[in-house]
Formats: sequence, structure tokens, C-alpha cells
Amino acid sequence: MAQYQNTVDQRPYYQPRFVPSKMDASLKIDEGYSEDTRSQDDLDSPMRLDSMSDGNLSQAWSSAAGVPHQIMSLSEAERSDFVYSILRTLRTSSIAAIVDRLRPLLHIDPVTILPPEITSEIFSYLTPSTLLEASRASRAWRERALDSRLWRQKFRLEGWGLDMVAIRRFEQEYRNQRKVRPKRAEAHGEQSRQKKRMRADEHQPSDTDLRRPHNGQPLAQDPQPWNKQHSEVEADDDNLLLGQDSANDEEMYDVGTPRMGVVPSAVEIQMPSLLDISNIAEIGVQPLLPQSAERTGSGVPFSRLDVEQSLVKYDSFNNPQINYNHVYKQKRKLEENWESGSYQSFQLPHRDHPEEAHRECVYTIQYSGNCLVSGSRDKTLRKWNLETQRLIGTPLVGHNASVLCLQFDDSEAEDLIASGSSDTDVILWRFSTGEMIQKIPHAHNESVLNLKFDSRFLVTCSKDKTIKIWNRRELRPGDADYPVKGVEGGGTCPAYILDLRELGSSVDIDRQLSAEEKAPLPPYTPIMILESHNAAVNAIYIYEDQLVSASGDRHVHLWNIHTGVRTSVCRGHTKGIACVQYDGKRIVSGSSDNTIRIFDPTTQAEVACLKGHTRLVRTIQSAFGDLPGKREELEAEAVEIDGKFHEARRAGKIPEDASVRTKERNPGSRDPKNIMAVGAKLPPGGGGSRWGRIVSGSYDETIIIWKKLADGRWTKAHVLRQEEALRAAGGPLPSASDLASQAHQQALSAARAQLQQEEANLRAIQNARNVLNQNSTQQRAVGSQFSRQSSQQASPAHAPQNLPDPAHESLQASQSLQTQNLPPQQAQIVQNPNAHQIPATATQGGPDTVQQPLPAQLAPNQQQQFANAIATAQNAAQN
Repeated sequence: MAQYQNTVDQRPYYQPRFVPSKMDASLKIDEGYSEDTRSQDDLDSPMRLDSMSDGNLSQAWSSAAGVPHQIMSLSEAERSDFVYSILRTLRTSSIAAIVDRLRPLLHIDPVTILPPEITSEIFSYLTPSTLLEASRASRAWRERALDSRLWRQKFRLEGWGLDMVAIRRFEQEYRNQRKVRPKRAEAHGEQSRQKKRMRADEHQPSDTDLRRPHNGQPLAQDPQPWNKQHSEVEADDDNLLLGQDSANDEEMYDVGTPRMGVVPSAVEIQMPSLLDISNIAEIGVQPLLPQSAERTGSGVPFSRLDVEQSLVKYDSFNNPQINYNHVYKQKRKLEENWESGSYQSFQLPHRDHPEEAHRECVYTIQYSGNCLVSGSRDKTLRKWNLETQRLIGTPLVGHNASVLCLQFDDSEAEDLIASGSSDTDVILWRFSTGEMIQKIPHAHNESVLNLKFDSRFLVTCSKDKTIKIWNRRELRPGDADYPVKGVEGGGTCPAYILDLRELGSSVDIDRQLSAEEKAPLPPYTPIMILESHNAAVNAIYIYEDQLVSASGDRHVHLWNIHTGVRTSVCRGHTKGIACVQYDGKRIVSGSSDNTIRIFDPTTQAEVACLKGHTRLVRTIQSAFGDLPGKREELEAEAVEIDGKFHEARRAGKIPEDASVRTKERNPGSRDPKNIMAVGAKLPPGGGGSRWGRIVSGSYDETIIIWKKLADGRWTKAHVLRQEEALRAAGGPLPSASDLASQAHQQALSAARAQLQQEEANLRAIQNARNVLNQNSTQQRAVGSQFSRQSSQQASPAHAPQNLPDPAHESLQASQSLQTQNLPPQQAQIVQNPNAHQIPATATQGGPDTVQQPLPAQLAPNQQQQFANAIATAQNAAQN
């Protein structure tokens, strides 16, 4: 009691009459905590408490908890001191229990309270780096922050186009292949159960642990390069990667947090882009794996599991969907490679197979995915596998002169290669097999310089200054793509194209035309000719219903592809134009004046001029990465810059004489002093996002990668030189002539070696024959002398009959000894030396005296045996 009294004496001044022993029992009840789920209408809901005023909150607590009025009448600071004093009288365990009860009031998580639609909208305003940092807060935050729909929106907001047709095709093919293998739930069932058992034994991290920064780095750290900073973000959450099956594991989610994994919106926003640098291969969509792939114990191909874990997510109906978070990550890595100049050089064909190369120079190439097609002056086309760097099949042979242009579409629906040549022909090939589908002889009067096709038309241009349009499908009068004939200023149509302008509706057309007139035009029939250029038409480009052409007359023309009406002419180049591209908003062209220019086709104004090459710019590829939005935004930006230009001119900062300002062309700067075109519908530089890029190739043997600065100016990011790339790829491959010369030299060397070997064999045979002749002469002399001695010693009357000739027997014995290990043909030569005579040319250079054919070249083992026989004969001769 004394101890308690001492405590009371130390109480604050505002507690004179408070006696702890008489404390209301209702204070022991915490109505701010409950095991039941509480709605936002509850009195103690964090959202409700946060919205109450101080007076209302005091009144609510007083009435609900039975707190004495004299306590609630104190100020908030006084109440805080009072509560703190009370807490100091409690044991540590009791204080910890109170803290746990207060936790729901201290930590309000908007992700668990707000609807998913609202949190997704809030997260959409975060930058990608901030969004990934937020994903570290908790599992609930991670699930929302890595929502595939959110990252799909982020992808679009970067200005990257998506080939939605290819994506839907991939998802459908993946879905179809899942039907022919064990269901995913069955394949991963055992694995999921094992994970649950493992998690049950592991320490579950607290909220504080989940908020702890990865690797000890603070959350506010500046973002690192994408491939370094986020290398493990997508790999540390099985639910995100494995989809719906493993998402059933509630331990991986905050309590009450709904699972995200719904199907992305079906509304697709088309992203116009000049060059589809964001095609399905570049953004990370890999081809489906064959069924023969290596399988794991679960019965699922191992490599396919890798694809699922990185690229595929599953919606609430267990349907595979593209994981746009992974797609975004891969695209950012690709952009970083462009920025840093990271690339690997290689050559076609592979260095181990130089015989697959073109025999002469290559004029045209196109690649898509893992395939590349090339056309050459050797009159052939060749298909290449970029992974193996090997030729696919055999060369496509059909042209009678150089292949100057080509385009291919390897999709299953098209399966087509179109090629044009100096022989004036156009040939259509089946991409998959290489067979010739159709040949259009004499498509033009001179060389076919370029061609382009889409699903409706094939367009060709030529050195004869004309452009021709051909239908790709059967075409009947009244069809949407049937040419409009007779328009003023329109193209020239053949006689079999009907003028339907006065016939009215399709019903009237069908009723008024004869059966012959209604007959469909077969595919690849010429339907229109465009003639307005004054020089060779070097390049063309199709964009929807518009056609762009570039010519040696230094002009770029824009046409309506249905009527043939020329709608715009862009001038600015000082020499002939070699290449052109168009994305519906701006035209990009490369010229023999060594420049690249960007035009606004609406006003025909030049909005940028890029200088960097020293010779003809032969090819360009460009993408501006337009952000989602309307064309009016670009026009508004251009109007704003024009206003600054006029203000600067009124202030006297810009000379009135335009000729003073046109000495140097503008590379896209927005500085009023550098503005060349006023009134354009595009801002200087052509507009676009920060990922805009132009790649140009020139006769100066360089490739320049251009990037756009913040002020709109285009500048060189990287200059790739042919010589350096060739050296990095291992040096030049031997040419066809070099290969032929090398083969000829090898054949000559082999023939020379064979001749030398035959001469050596013949000399050895002659030497052996000489030795045998010497032995025979000596043996005959010895035999004759022996015979004479025998005749002198013996009486003629007692001489034996038919005595053997010792010399003859000695010769036979010697020959038998020398030939016992020789092949039959060589043994015959030794036994009958007069049957073969050595050609005089082999020894003395005189005429041949061959009586019988010489033996064939000896095999190595026969040469050794013959040498042994010669040595034996020489030893016998010496003895």
C-alpha cells in the first residue's frame, strides 16, 4: 500500500481524485479490436475514426467505452500523459498486448481497404521504378504493383507499340498446347503441396520484415540500371510467376487481400509506329517449344516451365495471358542495349560453312524474328537461320539477273516472299518451302527497284519512272479494294477496270453489270499505274490507304492508294532520294545528298535534317515511339513553338531575312533561332517519345544510330563501322573465287604428289629389275663355268641324262625368295622383268617405250613389301 501511495503522489496534477482500485471495469474492454470482419460503417473503423473531429471522437469513445467524463474533458496532450502514466504501471507483456491491439489503428493500409480499381488508378501515376519499390512494402502491395494490366498501360505510355495480333495468336497457341498435356494444376499439385509444408515449418516474416529494403538498401535509393536493379524482382514471388494454381496458397497473401490475375481488358489501343521495333520477338515472347522437349518429373517440359514462369500469367479462369510486367522488363533491357551500344557481330553464313554464301554482292535483305532473307547479284535469294547462321534449304533460283528488292511474311496466313530483279520480273515464292508460286514476267519496262505488299496490294516501282499496283486477292467490282477509276488527277487504270462511280450501291452494280464484267480479277493483276515522277522511282512505302514514293527527281510523293490521287509533294533534298518510310504522321527519307530529312506531309514542311554520313544514305529504319493520344497534341506542341518563334522575331532576336537562317539545316532543335519551318503540324524533330530512334546505313560503310535529345535535336548515339564489325565477327569469309582457287591449288598439289609417288615407284621397280638382271648374269656365268668343269671331268659316255641347270635353279630360287611376300602383280614384274619397260620420260626424258601398261600406284603396305624385296635382291647380288 505504501508503494502504491508513493506512486499516487507522483501522479500528474490533473489526477487528484482518480483512484485505480475503483477503475471502471469497462476500461478493460478494447472495443477497437475484434475477431470479426468490420465494415467501414463501424464506429471503430480506421476510415471512420480518421474522419471524426476531435470532439465527436471524444464523445464516441466516452459513450462506447464508459470512460469517465472527467478524463475525456482533458485536452489530448493531457490524456496522452495520463495514458502514458497508466502504461508505466503495467507489466511489459501487458503493454505488448495493448500495442498489438492498437496496431490496426496505427497502421492503415489503403491497399487492403480501398477497392482494387482505386488502388490501380493510384498506382498508375507512379513511375516504373517507384512502382517496383512500392512492391517491396508487403505481399498485398506487391500483388497490386505487379498487376499485368497496370504494366501493360506502362508499356503503352512509354510509346512502345505492341503487336496485339501476334500476342493473341501466342496466347491461343499456348492455350491449345496446354490441352494436349497434363493440366497445370495436376502437374504442379505435388510441388504446391510441398511448398505449403515447407512454409508451415518456416518462420513467417512480420510486416516489419516485409518492409525491410532488399539487400539492406534504403527504399529511397536512386534507381539503378534496369537490368541490375530489377533482376530479382520478378523471381521472388511464386504466386506472380506460377499463376492461378499456386495462387490458391493463402499463406502467400495478406489476409483479406483479393487475388489479382484477371484477364486484361479486351479493348486494344492501336499504336501507330513507323517501324515496329516492339514486335513480339523483341518484347520477350518466345516461340512455343516442341513436344519433344526435355521433361521434368512433373511431366511438363522444363524449358516450357521457364517460359511460363517469366512470360505467362493465368487469369481467374486459369487461362494463360501475357505477363506484361515481364514484357516491360525485357523491353527496358533492350532499350538499354540500344543506349549503351551493346551488340554482338556475326556473319552469314557461319564461318565453318563459307560455301553457303552468295557468290556475288548482296543488294537487299529483310529479317523478322529468327529468319533473314537476302537477294544478290548472283541472281538468287537465300533464307538464313539467325541462330545457327546457316542457310535454310537451297537457294531460290528463278531470276535471270540481279535481285534488287524483296519482302517476306513468314506468318502461316501469308507464307510469302516477293522479289524484284533487274530482269524486270517479279517472282512470288512460298516462304516455308521455297517453291515458286507465280512469276510476273516483264512487270516493268526496266529494272524493278523496290516493292512492298500488305494483305490487299502488291506495289512495285521501277527505273522506268512508274509505280504499279497489283491486287493480291480475287477482286470484284464493288469490293472495298476495287480501284476508283476516273477521278481527276487519279492513277491510270487498265481497260478491264470499270468506272463504278455512277452505278450506285453494290446492288445496282450487281444488277447492271454483265456476267463477264462481274467476273473476279485473278490475284496479281495490275489494277493501277501511277506516273508523276521525272526519274527512277527508288523506294515506296505502304501505310494503310496511303502510299509514299521517293525518286531520283529529289521529290517525295504521297498518294491515295485507291484513287491514285497525289495528295502531297515534299521537297528539300538536293540530290536523288534512295529510301523512304512513313508512319501516318511524318515521312523520313535518305538521299544521295548524304542527309536524312523528316517531313510533315500535311504542310510539306521539313521539320528536321540529320547530317552525319559522307556518302549516299541507302537505307533507314525509324521509330518515334508516339505516346497514346491524338494528333492534336502534336499540333498543339508545334503551335506553341511557333508562338515562341514569333515572339523572338518581334523582339528582334531573329533576323527577318529567312536566307540568313537557312545556311544550316535544323536537326530538330526547338530554339527559335534554329526554326526553319513555321506553321507545320509537327514540332521540330518530328515529335515522339524519348525512345525515338533512327538507324541509317550509307555507302560510306557506316551505320549511324540516331537518338533524340530533350530539346528535340537528333544526334549520333553510335557509329558502327563496317571494318570494325567485320573484324569483330572474325574477319572476312573467303570469296567464291578464293574458294575455287583454293580448291584448284589443292587438286594440283594432290596430282603433283601422286605423280611424284608414281615416279618413285617406277624407279624402285627399275632398280629391282636391274639387280635381278645382274644376279641372273652372274648366276648364268657361274652355271656355265660349273657345266664346263663337269664336262671336262666326266666321260661323255657316263654323263647323266637330263641334269638340272645349276644357273637356272639358282635364278629360280632367287626369284622365289624375292617374291614370296609381294602381291601377284609386283611378283610378276620381278619374275618377268622383260615384260615391263620403264618409260624413257620417267628416267631420261625421251619418248615412251612402254610395251605393257604400268602397274597402278602401290598402296603403303605394298610399298614397304616391295622395298623389302629390293633390299633382299641387293643383298643377294652383293653375296
